[in-house]
Amino acid sequence: MPIISLPSRTQGVAEGGQLCLFGGKFTHRSWASSWAILPLNILYSGAGVILLLLTLTQIARAGGPRYVAGISYFNQGTVGMPLTWAQGTVNYYTDQGSLSPTVSGPQGDALVADAFSQWTSISTAALSVTHVGQLAEDVSGANVYRNSDGSITMPADIMPTATGTPVGIVYDVDGTVTDALLGQGAGDASECFGNAVFGGPDNFGTDAYFLHALVVLNGNCVPQLPDPDVEYRLVRVLGQVLGLGWSQMNLNVQTGNPPPTADDYVGFSIMHAVDLPGCVPIAKCYSNGGQVNPYQPKMDDQAALSRLYPGSTFSANTARIHGNVYFANASGQPGQGMQGVNVVARWIDPNTNQPSGAYASSSVSGFLFAGNVGTTVTGFNDSTGLPFNRYGSNEPMLEGFFDLAGLQIPNGGSIGQYQLTVEAVDPFWSGTMGPYQPWQVLPSGSSPSIIVNVTLGGDVPKDLVMQGSAAQKPDWFGPTTYNSPAPLPVAGDWAASLDPYGGLDYFWFSGQANRTLAVLVTALDALSAPSESKAQPVIGMWQLSDPGTFPAPANTPSAFNSSMFGTTMLNAQLLQATSFRVGIADIRGDGRPDYRYHARLLYGDHVTPTRASVGGGTALAIAGYGFQANTSVAVGSGNAALMAVSANQILVTASAKADGVQDITLTDPPSLASSVLSGVVTYGAGPNDILRLVAGSNPGTPVGGQAPNPIRVQVVAPDGITPVAGASVFFTATPAVAFAACSGGGSCTVLTDQSGQASSLVSVVTAGTITITVQLAPASYTSPQQVQTTLLGTESALDLSLLSPYAWIAQGATLNLTLTARVLSNGVPVNGRTVNYYLDKGSAKLNPPSATTNTNGYARSTLEISSLAGDVQVSVCVEPGDAPCSTFYGTAVPASSLRMQAVAGDLQLITVGPPFQPITVRITDTSTPPESVLGASVLFQSLLGRTNNDAPIVSSGDTTITRDPLPVILGMSQESLTSDANGLATMQPSTGGFTGALAILGTVTAGPGSLPFQLQSLWPLH
Repeated sequence: MPIISLPSRTQGVAEGGQLCLFGGKFTHRSWASSWAILPLNILYSGAGVILLLLTLTQIARAGGPRYVAGISYFNQGTVGMPLTWAQGTVNYYTDQGSLSPTVSGPQGDALVADAFSQWTSISTAALSVTHVGQLAEDVSGANVYRNSDGSITMPADIMPTATGTPVGIVYDVDGTVTDALLGQGAGDASECFGNAVFGGPDNFGTDAYFLHALVVLNGNCVPQLPDPDVEYRLVRVLGQVLGLGWSQMNLNVQTGNPPPTADDYVGFSIMHAVDLPGCVPIAKCYSNGGQVNPYQPKMDDQAALSRLYPGSTFSANTARIHGNVYFANASGQPGQGMQGVNVVARWIDPNTNQPSGAYASSSVSGFLFAGNVGTTVTGFNDSTGLPFNRYGSNEPMLEGFFDLAGLQIPNGGSIGQYQLTVEAVDPFWSGTMGPYQPWQVLPSGSSPSIIVNVTLGGDVPKDLVMQGSAAQKPDWFGPTTYNSPAPLPVAGDWAASLDPYGGLDYFWFSGQANRTLAVLVTALDALSAPSESKAQPVIGMWQLSDPGTFPAPANTPSAFNSSMFGTTMLNAQLLQATSFRVGIADIRGDGRPDYRYHARLLYGDHVTPTRASVGGGTALAIAGYGFQANTSVAVGSGNAALMAVSANQILVTASAKADGVQDITLTDPPSLASSVLSGVVTYGAGPNDILRLVAGSNPGTPVGGQAPNPIRVQVVAPDGITPVAGASVFFTATPAVAFAACSGGGSCTVLTDQSGQASSLVSVVTAGTITITVQLAPASYTSPQQVQTTLLGTESALDLSLLSPYAWIAQGATLNLTLTARVLSNGVPVNGRTVNYYLDKGSAKLNPPSATTNTNGYARSTLEISSLAGDVQVSVCVEPGDAPCSTFYGTAVPASSLRMQAVAGDLQLITVGPPFQPITVRITDTSTPPESVLGASVLFQSLLGRTNNDAPIVSSGDTTITRDPLPVILGMSQESLTSDANGLATMQPSTGGFTGALAILGTVTAGPGSLPFQLQSLWPLH
């Protein structure tokens, strides 16, 4: 695959194996064609406990039914129907053993019967619950145990497939069954707050009816009866067995805000989602000083059960309000349905005209709708491989639907008024209820309280349009699909919304191989602040040519996996150069107008130039997406100094590093998001660069004399043409010589110039054959490339050595050239010897024609040339007898044969403060190898100015900075120089007294050629 996910910080959800029958044992998963197996919904947290029975986190509904039939598993015609027991008939079987060491089995049966009666006594519900008999065994740790492979062995008649014993009630006398099912230690008496009673449905049919349920009572938690706390928990679990979900009613009983009234306790639903550990005994929190029975179903519970199992008198003896909660569209009319809003109806007491806390009921909007259908990003199946959309309807009219059937009119009345209000589902107290559980969404906008007139047997439709809610509006990039993604925004930074329902945003961009990137998506609230109570963004990435791999090959399995609040981050690696698709979705597959997000792609694509000098100071332009002012840049292991930053380009100055290939790492400090460009910049010599000996042949040279020709090498790229600047070249010789480039030392490292060349003159210190070796970056490579040449050191009673016996001089030049000779005797300088200079060819003057050697054996004469027309030749001889002699050769080079090489300083980017470095060029002829030309006229011309807003003039798309005219011109300058004996002409740039951020654009001209130079100083970023 062209992309893979890199390790990232993720928020995980502990998931265990699903209870399934396979070969008489529970295994991870098994399905038959006409039935399904549900997990036992266990809400418990404790050290050492394994939640083996909690696997499907998105199946429980609330504000009414716990489960709602979806589109992918159930029979046609059942979609959107709550799951119930067929005909409201529940037959249960109890354990043969004792409930606990001190409570008998019959006493346990009485407890179960009384708990069931709390539900069957609801007069408006058609529910028949019968204790048919006992299970076939005493269920205990002897027949329920965990196997070494993690599966669980248990009796056949309490298996999910045991439809002949539809509801099994297990008395776990010593906690060992609880240990087996929930993990070692879960059955201990210290864990009774969470594990005294647990269970629920674990099998249902395609006809949307429950087929089996299992309930376990932990005997370690029942030392004696009656025990109101155990019965309270049993009634709640049995409510789930019957198909009820959690509810949110009179939450102030738990929060204390506002302080609860007596009526609030009377109306506080037993099917609330969470109990605090401090509520021991339970009456401490919910009985209002013993005035209210905590485990007696309240009006909200009675209405919810009656909606599942409506009795013959349900409609006639109660009232109903139903409708939809809507977003407001741009004109204030109903727009998209809004899921996840708790709609509350409270009876208006005619005596006080105040809403009642006792006669109250609630319904979560969208409770029949599919809260999670999955996405192309994370896939459409859960961890067990089953589709998310097997629960909940996809009918748009149910997206914001609520149902408040079962409203009672107290005191024998037949008419009344109910106040209708809306509230958020509290993420802490009610996090596991509603279609959005476990990720609750804050409502958008608000709705004022409404008074609704009701009558017994009446049904009042009442839609609620949320005022000030987010309005649907198209994104600036237009609709996108998987097959038609939008181009990635140029800046790599954008804001949009996941809207409407099921809306995903897709973008494409081109990427390079061997890169990593980070995509960051922050969910936003109505004030554009980061939020974790709106969209739950997840990110996927595909190769653009991928026809559709779901989930995405690279994806974030959860939302908000980064260290930044409200932010999801995908780290991905690009393994080949191609185009890629990025998808952004809500993890539930949801979409609504208030699902705003801010996205950013942090990606470094390429760098210009791709070469940097070992000595540092090279300006690098990094191109990509999503750069910010605080983006840090590291080249290799060291940070690089930032010069300028825009959304698509970062300019840095490379620090000094050894030869070799380096990565560039871009990092976003707040999120630690990063993008790595692997192996994109080569310092000095690369592993496949080529070292060539350009010049190295010399005649025999007397000891103490300088060889006439320098040792010159060039480093070029693997293409054999492109020169490599700033590479380390190591000069050494055996036996030793004195290298001029090493300040007379026997070895040293020299950096190549911009033409890729490095050279040194050599002075002989030993007679005999000398091997000169030049190596390419030996400190970086174990087997460095090298070139060699030899030099013969000679000595006699009288030797003459000319320094620089060859010169190439620009035709027409007028100059003075010093001719230096050294007289030696067996390598020792000869003092006081006369040396004669004779003009053999050409027009020039020698001044003086004779000179006497000094104590170091040197004699000098000046060759005065005026408007050189042709070659010159001078013989240099030692008195007496003009022997020995040597010849100086001066070759005239016409202007048409002049060539120019950049040596240093033609591209500079610095911070304000230090001066610009000199600009140096070399003038050569056209020979092979080219020879340096003396006396050539070199013209430097430049403009000094400022850019708009001090914008950098470097472009990452070119190999040099741009040549756009400067909008603010401060001055112009030109300077004419003459190349020296090494062909070099050096100009020190001047800012003309101006300070601050400046730019100099100019041209160097010599002969028929010219070269640009561009310099800029920028204000420091930090």
